[in-house]
Amino acid sequence: MKKSRFKNLSAYLIAFLALAFVFLAFGLGTLGSAVSTGKSYELFTSSKEDENPNVVFRLSNPVSKKADGSTETTYLTLKHVYVNVGTLYGSAGKDVSIRLNRGTSSNSFSSSSSYQWTAMLENLTPAPVEEDKKSTAVKDAQFNWVAPFDEQIVKNSADGYKVQSYSYYRLTAPSNNILVNEIVFVGEKLTSSNGEGTGEFYVIPAQVYSATPYNHETNESAKRRAGALIDKQKMPNTAQSSFSRLSPEESAIMASIAEMRLGNTYAEKNVYHGDTVYNTLGTSVLALGTLIFGMSPFGLRFFPMLASFGVLVLGYFFAKALFKSEKAGFAFALVYALCNFSFGLGHLGTPLMLGVFFFVASLYACYSFYARGMKTAHVLSALPLIVSGLCGAAAICVNGAFLIPVLGVVGLFAAGIVRQRKARRYYLDLAIEEAEAEERALADRRGSRTEELPAPKGKEKVVAVLTEYRNKTAVAAASFATSLIVGALFFSLVFLVPMYYLAVKLFDNPASPQMNIFLLAAHYFAGGYTGGTAANAWTVPYTLFVGSGSVYAITAVVMNVVALLAGLCGIAFAIWRIVLVCTGKAEKSELRSLVVLLGALALSLVTTAFAQGGHAFLMLAYAFAFVLAGGAVKHFTEAEGKTAKIAKAVCITGIVLLGVCFLLAAVFTFSVPLPAAFMNRFV
Repeated sequence: MKKSRFKNLSAYLIAFLALAFVFLAFGLGTLGSAVSTGKSYELFTSSKEDENPNVVFRLSNPVSKKADGSTETTYLTLKHVYVNVGTLYGSAGKDVSIRLNRGTSSNSFSSSSSYQWTAMLENLTPAPVEEDKKSTAVKDAQFNWVAPFDEQIVKNSADGYKVQSYSYYRLTAPSNNILVNEIVFVGEKLTSSNGEGTGEFYVIPAQVYSATPYNHETNESAKRRAGALIDKQKMPNTAQSSFSRLSPEESAIMASIAEMRLGNTYAEKNVYHGDTVYNTLGTSVLALGTLIFGMSPFGLRFFPMLASFGVLVLGYFFAKALFKSEKAGFAFALVYALCNFSFGLGHLGTPLMLGVFFFVASLYACYSFYARGMKTAHVLSALPLIVSGLCGAAAICVNGAFLIPVLGVVGLFAAGIVRQRKARRYYLDLAIEEAEAEERALADRRGSRTEELPAPKGKEKVVAVLTEYRNKTAVAAASFATSLIVGALFFSLVFLVPMYYLAVKLFDNPASPQMNIFLLAAHYFAGGYTGGTAANAWTVPYTLFVGSGSVYAITAVVMNVVALLAGLCGIAFAIWRIVLVCTGKAEKSELRSLVVLLGALALSLVTTAFAQGGHAFLMLAYAFAFVLAGGAVKHFTEAEGKTAKIAKAVCITGIVLLGVCFLLAAVFTFSVPLPAAFMNRFV
């Protein structure tokens, strides 16, 4: 019988596989709601209020069939109107109004305050509010479910809003055009047509009765288009948690994706908003997530979470390669998985983690070339360099600021070429020595014999070595440079195609575009340095979402204190070993991995200081520090005498404390709603 392959797996590899599975399952399971809002509809405004374009809805009480064939009507009274709006096309910082009128018929809408409800919605980039003036605008309304009219409904509910009495509702945008994703009318069940409320809530069936035609379309065509407002009629989840709500940064990304979906439709008076920090590839990948899973928190965050998982996997094999130990790889994976930061950025629907993943992949692949060189002067042997160049190009096309750390990868490639030339010198010396020995042997034979001797082959080996390494250098340089430079241009332009109309709306005049595709791509590249105002990357915890109400959640990217200490210990370990190497007390072979990691860490920190989306580079610095911590664990636990025992005791204690701190911060990592009395202490 053949032995099972799994018997050859080490305990650390098995433990890592289990950890990776739990990390992925837990990460995706807590990612957010997968309920989508469906298609969107742009609600236009007019300079004359009495001529505002509108959509009129007709509500009806649900009717169900009984087993005996008869029908039963469930009588409802309106209690809530939930709206999910997209982009507010007003100027930045300017609140935008939305209005709903009720009526007994399709043409009887009174302007009385009890029949007409108006709410203000806060734009993506609100203007500063004076301390003595409290804004009444609904906050975080974009791409989140809000009930902007609830206060007015309660205030004017003395006469009731029974569906059979008030079946018609007209939606308008008095101040600026609004992209509306969905509207849901929710009612309370009554005991009878004129009875009391039962406390049970249902979605009130609604249909589009009429819609204002645009661009010479027919009334029926306008109604069908307005049907996007009610194409996903489900009871909204208004829990004050990022599981069902988006942060302001995510709303900016979602605004970009919404405009990508709308294509070349535009209105000349609109002020378009969207993300201007990230490059084309990152936003396009997030758009793909929403295409697969819908315009939902889960769809937006799916690929960032996969990227965080990818960093876990790559980091394990990178640490294993650097320190030649699966123990070091598992130590990295454990600290990374429980540092809270990895889940926090993985749960953030921005391209941050995508850039981190691509850069780690680029560095790991380039290190493989640096450590092993090329076996033959063939493209297949240059595959690590091709992967490194393409991943470096992808990182730059996620955020232009990744150019700085990618230059570090270029430096590592140059160091690999130098090592390859040293190998060339070594093998060339051997070939020359062999050729000289052969020449001496042939000379001795010529002196003692008269027959013709075979031609010497030593010179052929010298020429072969020279040719082989010349070809290796040429193939390596061509593969890396082409994949990096051409790859960056290719990715930037190709992924600009689905974003072209968005780019024109953000950076040009959509009515008369002047910029070519290269200028638009340059704007996205520059966004990593000059894009929208980013939060201070050094601020940890980095607050993403703060709810409201009696029970709400705070979502923050938190760094586990024990993980931070582990990273600092890893850095101290690296510096200590470098000092020992410089003083001749340690092997020079250690220097290679330590310098690579410290160099990457330093470049990440430098980029963090000025780049937009700086938390990505801070995550990179933490990741490299955790790899160094893995090397420290391997070194001390495999030392002789009491050092190993003490190191193992410290590791066990550290793992326990790491898990405890992870659980303490889980409330903020996974956006768990808690009473306001508790949460107010952290705001």
